[in-house]
Amino acid sequence: MIFSRKQSIVLFLSTWAAACQAALALTASDLESKVPDNTALNQMAKSIVGSGYIDSLKSAASNFRDYHCFCEMFTKKDNKWKDYGGAELYYKQMNMLRAEIKSSDYRNGAIVVKQLDGKIRGQGGGGLSLIKMTIQPNSRTLRLPTGFSLVESDFVSLYDALKGQIANGAEIAVSSAPVSAPFLTEPALVMVLRNKSTNGGDPQPVHVVYLNPKTKLPVAWNSYANGQSHSFVFFGPLDGNKGLTADFFKL
Repeated sequence: MIFSRKQSIVLFLSTWAAACQAALALTASDLESKVPDNTALNQMAKSIVGSGYIDSLKSAASNFRDYHCFCEMFTKKDNKWKDYGGAELYYKQMNMLRAEIKSSDYRNGAIVVKQLDGKIRGQGGGGLSLIKMTIQPNSRTLRLPTGFSLVESDFVSLYDALKGQIANGAEIAVSSAPVSAPFLTEPALVMVLRNKSTNGGDPQPVHVVYLNPKTKLPVAWNSYANGQSHSFVFFGPLDGNKGLTADFFKL
């Protein structure tokens, strides 16, 4: 059977979406009732830890000379969770990153790389695939709904960002043992970064990270805005130490 270009694109997107949902075992609507509230989070994560704990997580992430995983993001808009899209994410020491965007809109097929020389380059998706450009590190196009930059979304950089927030007065609490959650396929350690209350109330969560208890790498990352769950990133299985070359991170 021969498909037209439009039919092929529709088939690809529907197949890709189905594969993502199968891998994650949830949809945007599933998150409506499955995200723990602040009280549940405080009950899960009770042990206060410092920046040394984050250093141990960074050390575990540094064991990978390079890696690849698929990341899928959900965001909340008008009090409803929506599928924001995902990315095939590749990382190589030292500080090289490549993100291939997978979405159902104009962003699909776009590529962003952080090269060995530190330059950030981008290639458009869809009809803009022939356009390549240099992107400034502070460009709004790189800012994700999580508050992090796309090119600073490798695990070591994310952990460094948490350390920075601890230095600015936030605290981190972790669960003493892996916890089961309805949106996870296996139990995970729960790590909650929260801002200390200034009026005697309960601390407000800023980021909730669900960690693989063996690898100490994130399997899910829930970011908050004004004390409310705002975005959720799920990390697929990690394929590490693949022998990726620096040329793969060039545009």
